[in-house]
Amino acid sequence: MTTFIARRIIEEADKSIEAGQKKYRAYFVKTRLYKRWKDNVDTILKTDGYDEVIVEN
Repeated sequence: MTTFIARRIIEEADKSIEAGQKKYRAYFVKTRLYKRWKDNVDTILKTDGYDEVIVEN
């Protein structure tokens, strides 16, 4: 599940940073359903150079 979520965020981030941030918010800010995977997804995003899509609000 972690790689699936990260892949979806990265696909949007490749379109634009704003699109990646919007997808990140959809998974981790607007809902708590995916909260247990957040730390691992953040690690993948940082490792792959997409840390600018990580937002808190």
